[in-house]
Amino acid sequence: MDVGALLNLYLRNLFFLLADIAPYFLVGLLVAGLLKVFLPHKKLSKHLGQESLGAVFKAALIGIPLPLCSCGVLPVAVSLRRSGAGLPATMAFLVTTPQTSIDAIFITFGLFGGAFALAYPLAALIAGVSAGLLIYFFFLPQPEPSLFGGGGCAVQNGPSSANPLVRAIRYSFLELPAELTKPFVVGLLLAAALTTLLPPGFLGARVPKGPMQYLIMLLAGIPIYTCSTGSLPLAYSFYLQGFSPGSLLVFLMSGPATNVTSLVVVKKLFGLRAFVVYAASLIGTALLAGIGLDLLNQKFTLPLRPPLISEETLSLTEEISALILGTLLFYHLIRPYLTFSGG
Repeated sequence: MDVGALLNLYLRNLFFLLADIAPYFLVGLLVAGLLKVFLPHKKLSKHLGQESLGAVFKAALIGIPLPLCSCGVLPVAVSLRRSGAGLPATMAFLVTTPQTSIDAIFITFGLFGGAFALAYPLAALIAGVSAGLLIYFFFLPQPEPSLFGGGGCAVQNGPSSANPLVRAIRYSFLELPAELTKPFVVGLLLAAALTTLLPPGFLGARVPKGPMQYLIMLLAGIPIYTCSTGSLPLAYSFYLQGFSPGSLLVFLMSGPATNVTSLVVVKKLFGLRAFVVYAASLIGTALLAGIGLDLLNQKFTLPLRPPLISEETLSLTEEISALILGTLLFYHLIRPYLTFSGG
């Protein structure tokens, strides 16, 4: 295949992958904006203030739909802790939140089907509750450092005086995509490249299912930074390569929540014991969840969407959604270069 034909195939795969994701991504962004406005972070602390098992479960449950990456969740977690949230609840929130988000759940449903879309947030919930329970039962509270440099991770809020619907739309399509665009586009480009260069099932036929696939996905997920949304196109490309659903779950849990930067910052902010709980609960639950999903799939044949890309036709909804999302992503990629004067 010559370079021109290869490039044409790559662009075709890229567009089809974008079209597969776009309708769910756009709906997810809108729901995320509504959550941001009607469930602001300042209201969370009063629900998480008690050192109780109920607060741990509530913190993990609240964290599932929130669109915060492993970087963005840190200042929110510190703010909750300083506002009176208990350490077990704070740790549950810190572990659960970056693993998934409402927009990621919508995309997961579109790419992998309902069974996977249910298993994904459920596994994140279990990881968060596990971390909170470990802190609650086995670790005494210890003082956290009094300083936190938010830097680029600081969570920005829109003007509180604006109409709530306007604020939701602003967050959905201006503020949130500004944070998600780069990792999402990188994941999309890599996924299209993997799909183009390797025939379907190539890697899956050479890497045996089971421990080896889990280990590869864990090693791929931990060191790199990617948000829950940005990791999904790459996970789907491994799905096309024949990796098991459980190994993909390992990647989706470990990748968004763990990277070198977040691990270092968690240790600095919350201490060594909390850091050990954070890392162990994430890695341990990811592996157990991946193994459990594969066992369930072997026994019951879960209704997972079969891996499929480059279909002959796309629906009008998919095509329009792809054009809208593509325009939105392009705008946010060039937006930093469009500011010519101080603002």
